[in-house]
Amino acid sequence: MLRVIQLSLVTSSSILIFSLMCQLPRGVRSCAPADRIALSSFSNNLDTAIHGWPGADNYSDDCCRWLGVRCRRFGAYGGELRVASLDLAGRGFTGALPSTLARLDELRVLNLSRNSLHGALPPELLHMPRLEVLDLSQNNLTGELGGEEPAPPGASGLVHLDVSLNRLTSLRSGVFLGLPRMRRFSAESNQLTGALPGSLSSCSELEYLNMANNSLHGNLGLNLNFSHLTRFPAPAGAVLLRHRHQQHQRHSAGTPGAPGVPCLAVLILTTNFQGEEMPGASAIRGFPSLRLLGIANCALRGAVPPWLRASARLGMLDLSWNRLTGQIPPWLGGFDSLYRIDLSNNALAGEIPLSLARLRSLAGSALGAQVSMSEYGVRLYNWHVDRGQLWHNSNIPPSMDLSRNGLAGAIPPELGDLRALNLSWNALSGPIPATLATLSALQTLELSHNELAGEIPASLVGLTLLSCFDVSHNRLRGLVPAAAQFSTFPCSSFAGNPGLHSEYCDGNGVVGRAQETDGTLLAVGSEMFGLPFWLGMIFGLCATMFVHVVMLESTARRSR
Repeated sequence: MLRVIQLSLVTSSSILIFSLMCQLPRGVRSCAPADRIALSSFSNNLDTAIHGWPGADNYSDDCCRWLGVRCRRFGAYGGELRVASLDLAGRGFTGALPSTLARLDELRVLNLSRNSLHGALPPELLHMPRLEVLDLSQNNLTGELGGEEPAPPGASGLVHLDVSLNRLTSLRSGVFLGLPRMRRFSAESNQLTGALPGSLSSCSELEYLNMANNSLHGNLGLNLNFSHLTRFPAPAGAVLLRHRHQQHQRHSAGTPGAPGVPCLAVLILTTNFQGEEMPGASAIRGFPSLRLLGIANCALRGAVPPWLRASARLGMLDLSWNRLTGQIPPWLGGFDSLYRIDLSNNALAGEIPLSLARLRSLAGSALGAQVSMSEYGVRLYNWHVDRGQLWHNSNIPPSMDLSRNGLAGAIPPELGDLRALNLSWNALSGPIPATLATLSALQTLELSHNELAGEIPASLVGLTLLSCFDVSHNRLRGLVPAAAQFSTFPCSSFAGNPGLHSEYCDGNGVVGRAQETDGTLLAVGSEMFGLPFWLGMIFGLCATMFVHVVMLESTARRSR
């Protein structure tokens, strides 16, 4: 019986081993010769050798073992090992891209980003039948994107194409033909000129389009419609066009009032379409799925766009640094998810609508519903005008910035749970509402350069997280609260209020006696008398030294 069991185990083991052997490909340690030749051609075009590749000391004939290469077995039992992925990102390579890479006909991923590759981008790489990801970002590629002859429809399997941060100069009119599966396309920070090709409409699954920081041109009203994309069965889900020097972009011609993009979630056109008119309701029908709209630093004329009313899911709105006029529409306070508003540096007038101060999304219990742009794979940037640069903001807190407008009237007493409130450089009047003390999470409160009157509410000392406070250049009077963090704010925060004073500062922003006690007599005298005081001090010191020397000499003579 035992022998039967042993024989059975041996038989089972043999069957298992045989099965595993049958699944092993022939030449398991060797890639297909055609793939090795294609990779060798790429290596020969580089200025430096790659570790383990041809030309390196530890060169191997098996290209599946080369740095950055991943292979898979394709076909039935005994099929060849084929190169499925080539990832050499951030290796610092220099050289040109050969078209022979397109011979890797089983390649799914090609990532050569963050190198110093130069020259033209071979159009053959855009038309590889099984390539899904092509990332050539952050190189020095030049010339046109696309070939003279577009590929036949369906010739490419590209889903993700990233050529951002290169030096490409133009897009071929038919570059997007033959890319029906493309969902994400980024060409930001190149030197592209002209118009965005109408062939983009052939990319029926497009979700993400980034053409920031180029010199494309066009009309903002037509471009916002994306009317040349109306053939999309599943329209764009996120469009990101942002950056500092992006100017005059164009999404080719269309018809005003044409259907918009119902799935559009993110639209940022910052620093773009300089001096144009903000399109009205007749040009834009709205974006029902919009979560973020950023059209800042464009010097746009007109009013707060009425088509925003259709964006019921809007979470963040940035229309700063434009030339918008009129009043802040009360319907702007009717959104359930809006928690970041920046309308600063415009020419808006009238009062702050009470509805804006009562936004549901600013209620303490609603903060968990804030939109997360990471859901869309989008990095958010803000334009910092004073520094002249972009800064990344990965966590945008609830905030409202209406500064540098012509707003009048009183500050609404009811404001939601903001982290930052900036109402400076307006014509607001009346008192500072004591109810601001209920904003327990408030970190920044900017109310300078208005016409506010009355006293600073003593209850504001309860804002323990407040790190930036400025009420300068108003008509405030009375004592500045001395408790908690108010003793740490600089005198400049209270300057320009002649009736305002404290233990530390007066209403002109001059340091008071409490801070002078730490100084010396020289500092006090200098501040009080200026240059005459210093001259007197020097003269007195010299005179004292002279008298001392004379007395010493007189004493010496007497001793003789």
